[in-house]
Amino acid sequence: MSVPCSDQDFRPMKGKNASLPPGVTTERCWCGRLAKVKELVDFSDKFGMKYFMCAYYDHDPPSPPPLCNWFHWIDQEQPDWARREVEEKQRRAWAMFHEEERFEKAIANDKAERERQIQKLRAEQARNREVNQKRMDDEAARRYAEEEVRREAREAERKRLRERAAEAQAAEERGDKTGKWPRWTQGK
Repeated sequence: MSVPCSDQDFRPMKGKNASLPPGVTTERCWCGRLAKVKELVDFSDKFGMKYFMCAYYDHDPPSPPPLCNWFHWIDQEQPDWARREVEEKQRRAWAMFHEEERFEKAIANDKAERERQIQKLRAEQARNREVNQKRMDDEAARRYAEEEVRREAREAERKRLRERAAEAQAAEERGDKTGKWPRWTQGK
């Protein structure tokens, strides 16, 4: 013989006190006391279903272990209002899941867009650096060329002055006094 709850794998954990449905008589538990009527408040496949349970059975942690673990389902099917409520909660949960999914996708898209903007900005900065470097290199090359022209001009002037000084020195050594000084200062 099977005990009313021995073959049931689901034991209600969260229930609230409920009234006895019409046409149902109160049962007694294994310990012989009148059972109390509870309604399951856990959102599950049995939400809203009523059951009998031993009056001394309590799930409160500080209480001593229960004397009697007896329980028996009154309802065999979930009531329509409970089924609708579970479906509504399920619909809201899926809607929230999809909303979170859309939100995460939007965040990922924003992050990808920011990354693209950053890559674009970095590429533009690299191009600007290249242009600025080329401009600076061209400016340095132009200045170097100008300096080279000035240096060559100085060297040419120095060479001309050395040649003139060498001619004047040679003329002085020859004693003709025709090299260094203007003609009207030179005596003949």
